[in-house]
Amino acid sequence: MHRVLISPDFAVRDSVTMREPERVHHLVRVLRVKLGEMLECFDGRGHGYRGPITHVNHSAVTVDIAERRQEPPPRVPVTLAQALIKPEQFEWAVQKATELGVARILPLVCARSVAQGTGASEQRLTRWRRIAEEAAAQSGRCTVPVLEIPQEFHEALDAGASGLRLLLTLAEPGTSLRALAPQVTAAQAVTILIGPEGDFTPEEVAVAKRSGARVVSLGQATLRSETAAVAVLALVQHMVGML
Repeated sequence: MHRVLISPDFAVRDSVTMREPERVHHLVRVLRVKLGEMLECFDGRGHGYRGPITHVNHSAVTVDIAERRQEPPPRVPVTLAQALIKPEQFEWAVQKATELGVARILPLVCARSVAQGTGASEQRLTRWRRIAEEAAAQSGRCTVPVLEIPQEFHEALDAGASGLRLLLTLAEPGTSLRALAPQVTAAQAVTILIGPEGDFTPEEVAVAKRSGARVVSLGQATLRSETAAVAVLALVQHMVGML
């Protein structure tokens, strides 16, 4: 069954009508949906709607709502604070983080980031958000993670003062994630900080520790930035009961 993201305002009473040209084109021309076909819609905020298509033409598609579902909010919301790396690798991290159920993705500008500067273009943000939307549709989520504009590392630490923060680095010995499991499961929120190619600098690690972040180690293997993000996310989501 096809799934499609809709505006929260589109679900009116017992039906969903989509009129956005790009959305309608994709449904009609690419997916070739037909009358009577079942379609699932989700609004990105936790609501899902499923039912048969009752109207379809080149300007609008209507679905009669036969079933509604409310996706429960995560018991422990998880944020991925991912350093900016090469575009294709960063986009892959956005996709996989969405599939793994993160609530928020925060791009970080670090000393060793490939891309410098916090002034992300609207085009780049739009692309990241579309990747997250497509990943949510593919994985069956009704919630699309919030994708923030890039922030400087120090600013991100100040903004994310609440909750448990886990900083993955090989710059110095860290605590194993298994040893931190009780703190992870008891946390109100978890932020996972992943460095760029070349890792966080010693100065960044020191600043993070002073702000209360816990240095975490996954062992002796040197993982790519995006691989480390997926590995830690999967383990944390398993600990909090999301996987």
